[in-house]
Amino acid sequence: MSPKKVLMLGILLLVPIFLFLFLKGFGTNHYSLPTYYPAINEATESPIIRNGDTVFQKIPDFRFVSQEGKTVTQTNLNGGVYVANFFFASCQDVCKKMSAQMVRVNEAFRNTPQVKLISYTVDPERDSVSVLKRYAEMYQADPAKWLFVTGPKKQLYTLAQNGYKVSAMQAPGTIPNFIHSEKLILVDKEKHVRGIYDGTDPQEVDRLITEITVLLHSYQQDEK
Repeated sequence: MSPKKVLMLGILLLVPIFLFLFLKGFGTNHYSLPTYYPAINEATESPIIRNGDTVFQKIPDFRFVSQEGKTVTQTNLNGGVYVANFFFASCQDVCKKMSAQMVRVNEAFRNTPQVKLISYTVDPERDSVSVLKRYAEMYQADPAKWLFVTGPKKQLYTLAQNGYKVSAMQAPGTIPNFIHSEKLILVDKEKHVRGIYDGTDPQEVDRLITEITVLLHSYQQDEK
């Protein structure tokens, strides 16, 4: 065998070893999700740094009503991570696609109490508690796991735009219609946004499911 062939064979034999070492030392054990939206100092228009670390914005507190007619606040989502989206019940296209993908997330973590879901209506004038309850039942949503909430329109839109940084507004015209984001947003225990996904794309939702698992694993590692 020529020296060139011996060298090539040696490289091929070493590749699996290097791959194993890479995955063990630098792969999933060290993979972490980004944190979105640094807090901004309004005076300097620059990110806020505290003790050498960037300070990130948190999803602000809110107070809405669920499909069960119960008050919902951030405390209902404490102790774990959650996935949020914005929709309206009479939406015939995008919202149905998003809700179908939210079902996938719900099923993937049905037995994981640290994962919850919350869907905010952008059409509170028509999406009453009873309407949300029927909509939730269509997707077999357990109210202990997946919340559908309504409340004052201004508060819902402000939360979407300033909290989650996604669009939510009533479209111009006489026919009631709404402009809202198609994104699913992953929020961690500290109420920081850790992932943004196209809620109509199954591959993006596959990534969401994987990254929820990564985030939960990071908490487990921190507890050891």
